[in-house]
Amino acid sequence: MVIDLILLILGLAGLLIATYSDKKTTEIPDWLNFSLIASGLSLRALYSITYNDFFYIKIALINLVIFYLIGNIMFYSKQWGGGDAKLLMALSVVFATYPKQLLNIFSPRLDNIYFPAIIFLNILIIGMIYSLIFTIYISLKHKKDFLREYNLYLKKTKNPRKIILILSILLIVLAIIVNNFLSRISLFFIAIAILLFLYLWIYIKSVEKSCMYKTIKPSELIEGDWLTKNIYKNSKLLLKIPMYGLNKEQISLLKKNKIQKVEIKEGIIFTPTFLIATIISLIFGNIISYFL
Repeated sequence: MVIDLILLILGLAGLLIATYSDKKTTEIPDWLNFSLIASGLSLRALYSITYNDFFYIKIALINLVIFYLIGNIMFYSKQWGGGDAKLLMALSVVFATYPKQLLNIFSPRLDNIYFPAIIFLNILIIGMIYSLIFTIYISLKHKKDFLREYNLYLKKTKNPRKIILILSILLIVLAIIVNNFLSRISLFFIAIAILLFLYLWIYIKSVEKSCMYKTIKPSELIEGDWLTKNIYKNSKLLLKIPMYGLNKEQISLLKKNKIQKVEIKEGIIFTPTFLIATIISLIFGNIISYFL
């Protein structure tokens, strides 16, 4: 269908613009996400009316509701920014169904799963790999600062590390003692996982503190920026750290009170994972199925 081709071009173009914008300004403009949603719904409604096939628009509306909820979960759990959550909603409409023309070129594993769900799962997988590579890159780029913070966190967590090390050793000893093979393997992996989780937490916090905190003027703030500490003026609390990032009123408050500098935490530019995961989904489908 021609409309599938239009939606495909629209979706990929939107992802390219979102990636460029996020890289340049660290935000995805609302006009882009809402334009993708409106265009996707309009084109699907036009097709449904023309060909009396209302599944084409119905599935887009259902996806929009589902991924509105998923997007909010990702946002309010502080996994994604608001722009990322809205971009997911836009993709759920534009790619509500797999473009049929591509089946003549690719043989994706769709496994009777809604295509937006495949895109979302692939975003999570690609996102984990991307985030790991990104944090390794910036920790090497800011090696001195990172090592300083890492050593500080090691000192701060000296006692908890001792407790967890003892717990892990006890679990390994217990794994050696028990006769059941499955229990032995489970206890061993739990012991290793506890240690890995601890040092992974120390690593992530060290990367954040050394590489992702920066001081800027309130005039440079944008909606959604994350403060790292409460703001005081004349020893009185002016603004407590917002739970879900700064809004326009809070930024205006800082400007009005002539606050000179604020410290914010920069997030990872995540939109490249949306673009990569969508392309992978179009070519290969559900990448998890290749490992099962």
